[in-house]
Amino acid sequence: MGRKKKKQMKPWCWYCNREFDDEKILIQHQKAKHFKCHICYKKLYTGPGLAIHCMQVHKEKIDKVPNSLPGRNNTEIEIYGMEGIPEEDVKAHEKNKSKKTSD
Repeated sequence: MGRKKKKQMKPWCWYCNREFDDEKILIQHQKAKHFKCHICYKKLYTGPGLAIHCMQVHKEKIDKVPNSLPGRNNTEIEIYGMEGIPEEDVKAHEKNKSKKTSD
């Protein structure tokens, strides 16, 4: 008997809690669902990038990330894929996943 290998956590979207098979698909999802300009449909890389784009190009202020869960729509948090997710949210997600798998 060997050691039990720790299961690798799948990449997941902080804005909507959806899981993905790999980080490239997660980034495509974020660009299409959360970081797309509602005026010109340009796909950007981050929430702050979207806010800056809308302000500079369209003179419109964006105060929340579109299609996101309540409390997770902050445009000031710079998240790209799995990078930039607040540590407490990562831990809460891991705890949630381990609780579901043990049930």
